[in-house]
Amino acid sequence: MIALYIILGIIALFVLLLSIRVRVQAEYIDSFVLKVKWLFLSFTVYPLKKPLNLGKKKKPQEEQKPATEDQAPPEENINKKKENPFKTFYDNQGFDGVLQLVNDGSDALGSMMKSVKKHFIIEELYLWAVISKSHDAAGTAIEYGKVCQSVFPSLGFICSNFKVKHYDVSIEPDFIGTFSSAQFAFNFALRPIFLINAGIAMAFKLLFKVVFKVLFSKPKKESDENINNSQNIKGGATQ
Repeated sequence: MIALYIILGIIALFVLLLSIRVRVQAEYIDSFVLKVKWLFLSFTVYPLKKPLNLGKKKKPQEEQKPATEDQAPPEENINKKKENPFKTFYDNQGFDGVLQLVNDGSDALGSMMKSVKKHFIIEELYLWAVISKSHDAAGTAIEYGKVCQSVFPSLGFICSNFKVKHYDVSIEPDFIGTFSSAQFAFNFALRPIFLINAGIAMAFKLLFKVVFKVLFSKPKKESDENINNSQNIKGGATQ
């Protein structure tokens, strides 16, 4: 019983830790910075710190000895080629089978994205941009309109499909400036346990609906081919 309690306690601890949100912070003010925070830990993903050179000398590369007759691979292994399972599946099931395979894979990926999207929280989304076209007032106005036409609909799509706590967009034209500039800050949070659950569910769907079909595909029966041909004849034009 004590061992069972210890195992249950370890499982509960892992579930508790995976239920704590992981925060990803990306911003571009003077330079691009990407950080990941979890609990009291903080990791800088970019920019990477350069490793210190301690003056270790590289070992001289050993000369490759010519392969002897005993070390030479046998010709039988060279001539043998592994069969491509996707080609075998296509030969057995045809284009309709491949199309169904793609549909099953996209359904599994889509269900995973829907599950993750519910728990994907955008905490901050800020964008500041100044549009300028080399002292060209007309060009600046045209460029400003293009930027607004692409940015604001994208922001509306994000806010309507995801949970967004704080957001703001500021786009201004500079008719006397020489070049455009932009800055942004983007922070989002996600609980790892939901991502793991969605990934496991997608893996099982892909395993049974895609992988097993490809690995254990069998040729179509003649009855199935006759049914498909008869349906095509009925659907065609008759004289």
